[in-house]
Amino acid sequence: MPARRRLLAEVYDAFNARDLEALGRALHADVEWPDLLDGGALHGRQTVVDYFRRQFALMQADARIIDITPVGEDQAIVHAQYAVRDAQGGLWSDTRVRLRFTFEDGLIRRMTIVHGL
Repeated sequence: MPARRRLLAEVYDAFNARDLEALGRALHADVEWPDLLDGGALHGRQTVVDYFRRQFALMQADARIIDITPVGEDQAIVHAQYAVRDAQGGLWSDTRVRLRFTFEDGLIRRMTIVHGL
């Protein structure tokens, strides 16, 4: 699990820094990700990176890991605090969330929302 904890910490750091290249490196080629902007699901590394690019243009999100709980051999639950602001800095929400990450080949294969967002 230490490698997965490092990967998740790197992903959250990259997210907060708006570093699309680093985010893309952490994602499996066949990653599945929820589309919080339009609904549904996103599939594929480039599609998810493009989604983050669009999200970063619309809002400012700051996500901080509170805890990581391993689940089985290939999953972890991340408990995190998310503060989301509009493009001008006005606070939209500040909430705790639980997200399930599934790993494959040392990368993030899937993220699902357990609670929040």
